[in-house]
Amino acid sequence: EQKAKGLFSIRRLAICHSEVLLCRLHDVSLAVINEVNNLRSKVSRFAIGTLGELLRTMKKHMDHRVDEVAGVLLQKMGDSSKFIRKAANRSLEIMVQNVTPARAMTALIASGAQHRNVLVRKCAAEHLLTVMEKIGAKKLLSGRHSSTDPLVRTVVKLAQDCHQDTR
Repeated sequence: EQKAKGLFSIRRLAICHSEVLLCRLHDVSLAVINEVNNLRSKVSRFAIGTLGELLRTMKKHMDHRVDEVAGVLLQKMGDSSKFIRKAANRSLEIMVQNVTPARAMTALIASGAQHRNVLVRKCAAEHLLTVMEKIGAKKLLSGRHSSTDPLVRTVVKLAQDCHQDTR
């Protein structure tokens, strides 16, 4: 109950007074990320929603935490609880819309494309498509070979996935 109240307070601060959180964003985001894996589903869902609000209000300031955020949210996409998956998917959508597209793309490739769970791969593929559309084909393919090569390999792997929705 205390953790849920604390997460709710962080969420309200993010919405109403985001400048207050900015100086301690590193510590706050780490604490919220840790609570996503809480065994109490209520606390976990509150933490996922709080992460979404942090991503929405802090935008580019959350870039340094995108890898951890994407990893923990994609992991929750493999959860058996539908409401947890829905909350994680919503927060991933917010992440894709608010952080630097290149960072989001890298995090999705690293955390979701190789995952064993088909729901996680499907979700990663959907959000990766959104990021790629946001960046644009011309800009994606005109980049350095070192950044284009992993993307092409990942897209090919996802296109050949055994699960139809991932393709």
